[in-house]
Amino acid sequence: MVELTRRIHEGAIGKVACGLAYYYCGHVDLPEWSGASPEEKRLRNWAWDIKLSGDIIVEQNIHVIDMCNWMLGGHPVKAMGARSRKARTDAGDCSDNFNVVFTYPGDVQISFGSTQFDNPTFDACVELFGTDGASEAHYDSRVNIVGKNKWDAGLEAPKEGEQFSAAGTFKGSLDQADPEKQKAFVASITSGEFHNQAALGAESAMSAMLGRTAAYSGKPITWEELQKSKEVLDPKIDISKFA
Repeated sequence: MVELTRRIHEGAIGKVACGLAYYYCGHVDLPEWSGASPEEKRLRNWAWDIKLSGDIIVEQNIHVIDMCNWMLGGHPVKAMGARSRKARTDAGDCSDNFNVVFTYPGDVQISFGSTQFDNPTFDACVELFGTDGASEAHYDSRVNIVGKNKWDAGLEAPKEGEQFSAAGTFKGSLDQADPEKQKAFVASITSGEFHNQAALGAESAMSAMLGRTAAYSGKPITWEELQKSKEVLDPKIDISKFA
């Protein structure tokens, strides 16, 4: 994906017109925690709780939204969308699907979708469509460019019966992700060219929050409006009880 993004930035697919991003995932299975108090169960099962996780678009889907920011070189300027909870059966209150249209600088529209409930599908991907070609970046296989400047990472498709696991059994493009990140981290220290990803991380979190806010409100939300938001997600849990 690093090589793909470098080529996109150098113009391999030309001027980007629009794109598609998605994170389709099964449910997050968590223990019952028998004997625990209701507050402790909420805390331990934080991924089911909007006020503890930020909902699935902030807690999980942020990874492909971050990829969009990286590949497009900036954050969305506005968003509009919808969400619902129709298929989840856990005790929490998180959504089980989001559908959002993010607008990036230059009026580039990215259609984003996600799921998190019991279904047989897993796929996370960003596709961009430009004047000279298109790019495709899956978590598993197919990381390529088609069109004027063809390129393919040469990843094999998963064998029959194999499935990517969001819990850490990576196939395809994420096979070497952690080793490569570790090497880059050490090299940044030994070379003195330190990495500081804090601002970009905050920007990606805000981008996901922009999509969440638009989906819950049902109204278009701009980046500037989100910056002025006074919304607070307070779980109202007294953690001193667990000391």
